[in-house]
Amino acid sequence: MSVKVKEVTVVNESIYAARFVGCLVLTHDNKILLQQRGHDWVSYPEYLCEFGGHIEPDEKPPQAVIRELHEELGAQAEEKDIISLGAITEAMSNYSELIYCYFWHDKQDTITGCYEGEPKYFNYLDNILSYPKITDGLRWMSDECKKRKLLK
Repeated sequence: MSVKVKEVTVVNESIYAARFVGCLVLTHDNKILLQQRGHDWVSYPEYLCEFGGHIEPDEKPPQAVIRELHEELGAQAEEKDIISLGAITEAMSNYSELIYCYFWHDKQDTITGCYEGEPKYFNYLDNILSYPKITDGLRWMSDECKKRKLLK
């Protein structure tokens, strides 16, 4: 795993080419939900990854993750329910992109579908980590969720 953890409160966002959010999602019935990118995706084709995307210029990371969860899953996440895992950069992007990482448990069953990529459900983190193509960020988020006892 090739990530560098950044201190969220002092990170200099201006040195990064782009800012993103990523969120590891647990469904209401305790399944880990991820997305499989298609073979024709521009970035990281066929990789298993979390949900998320670009942070808009006028957004804070928590607002961006809520918007992305709504766009990609139809979810109605609330800021109070989203857990910040930290901020990282990945070797996959030559450490040029900043990713704010989150965990969210959809306890209220608000997910209506998967509107980007193919949905993949997992019962255990070990099943994810043995997947042939996963992003560095997803690997780090999985480890962080396990350390914090958010997932098993």
